[in-house]
Amino acid sequence: MYNTIKTVVAAFAVVLALASCSNKQSLQEYYVDNQENGDFILVDVPTSLLGKNVEALSEEQQEVFKTVRKINLMAYQTKSGDTAAMQVERDKVKDILTSDDYEELMKASGDMGQMRLYFKGEEDAIDEVIFFGADDNKGFMLARLLGNDMNIGDMMRMAESLEKSDIDVSQFGSIMEVFDNK
Repeated sequence: MYNTIKTVVAAFAVVLALASCSNKQSLQEYYVDNQENGDFILVDVPTSLLGKNVEALSEEQQEVFKTVRKINLMAYQTKSGDTAAMQVERDKVKDILTSDDYEELMKASGDMGQMRLYFKGEEDAIDEVIFFGADDNKGFMLARLLGNDMNIGDMMRMAESLEKSDIDVSQFGSIMEVFDNK
């Protein structure tokens, strides 16, 4: 009996170990792998650095703001017309976003390229919000909002209120250059 239990536990441990090992790259691993890559612009911003004007937000908006821990921004700008290299990197990101636990919230396309919004978690307890914007000729931008139990409705209301506030977004200048019309 003891040997049977021991065999079952060992088999369960092997199955669990194999199931937890995945060859697929996560979005976090993609960020880390490209930190030293000069083709990318990366900016990590703790929400505490977004500015002193957060105090000017309403109490409800400040509570929503507290659910966001950090913002990661990554951009890849096509250099000297080399769209093939950009397409390879863009396909890697698309593969990660479609194969991981991300749910697509919305997508749009227009003159400025394509945009998709994803989230990870439950609708009323979101852990991660991903913005993925791409232009076939200029490059792509990936923005991650990392938090605890974020609510998509609250996030939308906060985004609207931040547009009207004086939050310091100067840290994002180099990222936005990717989509400048040059």
